[in-house]
Amino acid sequence: MPFTGHIETTGAQEHFNHWRFRHLKPDTWNLEPGTRYMSLKNPYAQRRFMRSFDKLWTRFEGFINRFTKSDFNPFYHLGTLTIYMLIVLIATGAYLTIIYRPGLDVAYGTVEKISSNWFGLLIRSVHRYASDAMIVLILLHFLKMMFSDRYWGPRWLAWTSGWIMLAATWLTGTFGYWLIWDRRAQWMTEYMMDTVAGSEGLTYVSPTLASTTFSNFVIILFLHVFIPLIGFLGIYIHVLRLSRARWWAPRWVAIQATIGLVVLSLIKPAMSAMPADLGTMVTSTPMDAYYLGFLPLIDQVGNWIFWILAIFLGGFFFLLPWLASGRDLGPALVTDEKCTGCVLCYAECPYDAIRMVARTDDSGYQKLAVINNAQCTGCGICVGSCPTDAIDLKAGYNGEQTFSAIRGALKREKKDKHPVTVLFASQRDEALNGLPESILSNKTNSPISVTEWGTSKVITAILPSISSVNIAWIKTLRSDGARDVVLLSSPYDDNLYREDAHWISNRLRLRPALMTADVHWLETTPGDSKSVADYLDKLNRADAQADKQPITLPEAKDRGRRNPSFLGSLFSVTLLTLLFATAIPLDIPSSMADADESAIRIAVDAKGKLEEAEIPEGVVLPPGADAEKIFGGEHFPISIRLIVDGETLLEKTYEASGLSGNGRIAGMEFIPISSGTHQVEILVKDDDQDFRTAYSGEVTVEKAKVLLFYYNERLGVFEAR
Repeated sequence: MPFTGHIETTGAQEHFNHWRFRHLKPDTWNLEPGTRYMSLKNPYAQRRFMRSFDKLWTRFEGFINRFTKSDFNPFYHLGTLTIYMLIVLIATGAYLTIIYRPGLDVAYGTVEKISSNWFGLLIRSVHRYASDAMIVLILLHFLKMMFSDRYWGPRWLAWTSGWIMLAATWLTGTFGYWLIWDRRAQWMTEYMMDTVAGSEGLTYVSPTLASTTFSNFVIILFLHVFIPLIGFLGIYIHVLRLSRARWWAPRWVAIQATIGLVVLSLIKPAMSAMPADLGTMVTSTPMDAYYLGFLPLIDQVGNWIFWILAIFLGGFFFLLPWLASGRDLGPALVTDEKCTGCVLCYAECPYDAIRMVARTDDSGYQKLAVINNAQCTGCGICVGSCPTDAIDLKAGYNGEQTFSAIRGALKREKKDKHPVTVLFASQRDEALNGLPESILSNKTNSPISVTEWGTSKVITAILPSISSVNIAWIKTLRSDGARDVVLLSSPYDDNLYREDAHWISNRLRLRPALMTADVHWLETTPGDSKSVADYLDKLNRADAQADKQPITLPEAKDRGRRNPSFLGSLFSVTLLTLLFATAIPLDIPSSMADADESAIRIAVDAKGKLEEAEIPEGVVLPPGADAEKIFGGEHFPISIRLIVDGETLLEKTYEASGLSGNGRIAGMEFIPISSGTHQVEILVKDDDQDFRTAYSGEVTVEKAKVLLFYYNERLGVFEAR
């Protein structure tokens, strides 16, 4: 992809002066006498409303980690699990499509044929529950991204494309329910007929019902198959701004999800409702709330109110990146004079926000790192990767100055002969109260704080991310006398900037000499301050110091092929099964609002009559010639008046369609009436004469039945069906 970002660089001294005078504040000068420390607010912590939900979410994930360990928490793979559900739907859908036959007269029968044997019923049930699971997983993925502030700024493309894919998923699912042609499909058809009410709606009440609706079945089937196939294009756009997008779910979570789908399918197989019958209203039919819940809601609140609310809420969340955007520390800034073109920042950037361009100066280096501001999230990973301190963050974070502050605090404490532990944590840890209270209460706007911990001191450095730690710092701090250096990391698969834990651990792997007993890797669920406090307490014990072991890093290769414990797998399978099973209680039996009564449906589909054509003077037409066809003429509208038991329930005029007003005249009305026997009279006016009687008689309408009156233009009467 060609680079189109803005090139923004500055000289080393100019950048330092800008940073120093803008970000050093007197209220944070008290860490060491005579030394000024930078003031750096945590923008992630300032959005307290979002952080309150973020804390609840991470506590729930922490609860799961107690049983599965963080390496096997399915809630860390919501996005890739959604893609796996799409694959399951395509695979099972291929089998169902081979057997399925479209058409009003055969669709329901072929679906029942599929369900007549155990394998077909299993495939159909897995297909149904995977479609519900996909909706659930997308919604949970949205919530996680929203609560953790990963939807605005450079991430707007992923957020908006995700909402489009959710709408496409919902639309595809409703098409699937319609293809069964049971009572659920009937309700959708009734809604379409009442909403469209034109020639398309009349298709389902025409005399040639089976033949006129076959093309509709073919079109819907095509869309039901085609939309999921182009879903991978949507996923590509969704991850377009990521350097290393994860498409495939780990093997263990895919197996667990499959087991959950199969278990659900065996417990409650997917079954059809009663066959569709447009002469009967829908009564007590299970409606999948994820896909079909809009039908009962529209029946209750009204079509316009529902769609106005739906469009408002959908539009609000779609535009959330601009309506409720936050702030970060980015974008990154490159000091040209310091950049050696080593490509480390380019290799580690998770958001494809760095390009290496050819240098034209006399530095002697071939490449220069250039930041694409539109894609930079201010994660600070590039700052930690740079061996020459050539990259800072525009909002005030400077790795070189941060490290100087840490060393200054360390030297001060070593003068007093205190054992010192240096703790590196991220701004997310601070925002979610993942650090002990004594550390947080002792912290000012400076990213550096010094806390007394038992008989030792703890120097805590709050960085944009854990990968903001430059690996050279660890060697220097140990040389300066730090007893322990602790790297506090979120779970490997749950980082605010996707690859925080990966890159700092990778840097350590490339320098095995640093992987000593004095360097510690502490992985905790965000917000778990107790684990941090317990670990610091442990480091204060003499026996723990004597038994310290070399650092153990999380595995990086083939993580998706690892296998969880039996108990962990059992817990995850149960959790996923319960998550997918939300489709069962939401399969709510619903009835049409008028199902307690009866109804009359009036259907008009006519060519209409033309006014007498004006034949030009002197023109004589041959015998049998149609003057209207030759010289044209305006259509008369058709007016309908429905009288039931002496009361006029409908009086409406239908105009000819088309731009010139010479198309067909189509209209359809649904009029609820009470059950029982009624005297019905229908009057028609289709020319310049007065109304004439097109139907008159006594009819008996049973409860929940719909009596259809279809206009027979050739005879000029309405026929009851």
